[in-house]
Amino acid sequence: MLFSAKTILYLPVILLSACANFSNFQNSSVIGIDGEKCIGMIPTTVNQLKIIHNNSLLKKSQFETGKGGVCAAQSFVTIAPLNVYRVYDEEKSWSVYGGWWAMNRPSGSKDDYRKNNAICKEWSNLDRLISCQVKIGSEIVLGTTQSVTCEDGTTYSKTATVQIYIPNNQKNGILYVENCQEEGRWP
Repeated sequence: MLFSAKTILYLPVILLSACANFSNFQNSSVIGIDGEKCIGMIPTTVNQLKIIHNNSLLKKSQFETGKGGVCAAQSFVTIAPLNVYRVYDEEKSWSVYGGWWAMNRPSGSKDDYRKNNAICKEWSNLDRLISCQVKIGSEIVLGTTQSVTCEDGTTYSKTATVQIYIPNNQKNGILYVENCQEEGRWP
């Protein structure tokens, strides 16, 4: 096979282009803090949020495989009120304004919600729903669901379900949510 002088001249450019495309493809796989692949992608554009870099907040929410929390994660600051939803345990009144929230109103069965969000039974009975708005200027984390192994041996796999970590500390009166509405029993 003979190549023209023009083809030989452009061959390095073609090869470099192919490598650049491969590199972009490789970077599209999101890896967790333990080097294991995560499932799904984090949204990078949400109207009410601006990307920031807050490593200390990421450390509070992003855990290794089998430990819960989020796998792939990004920190954000709210630039407009953001509606969020939380399913909590009625018997644990201190957990109403906990750390883990959803951007969409939960639907479906309790078992599906538990599986999609990797929530151990010992953590929550998942029987009440509250909706709130995240206060403007609050720093939060969005991330895909990390796997967990529960105390009873039940395991939940990583999922593409995006969770929101809000560093509320109800015991100390530190809440980054407001305009909350008790939505009643769930599901």
